[in-house]
Amino acid sequence: MKKTLRLHEIAKRIAEQMKLKSSDVRAVLESKKTTLPKAAVTQITDMARTMIHEELMRLDAKRHHASPQSAPRRNQAAAPRRGR
Repeated sequence: MKKTLRLHEIAKRIAEQMKLKSSDVRAVLESKKTTLPKAAVTQITDMARTMIHEELMRLDAKRHHASPQSAPRRNQAAAPRRGR
């Protein structure tokens, strides 16, 4: 079972992709002052938001994987309409 992402793991992934130090990325994610340009801060924030969203979607899909309510109702007759 895969555990969920942690802040330092998100920072490490983003730092690898952007070729930055993970401590700088973590400082941005912790809303601390950094010497990074505004564009880099925005990009880090957007990447973190995307990673978190993807992780939540993965966990949600795993949790609701075999739910009988979510299965489509094929080959079943529609309920008759009631008159007014």
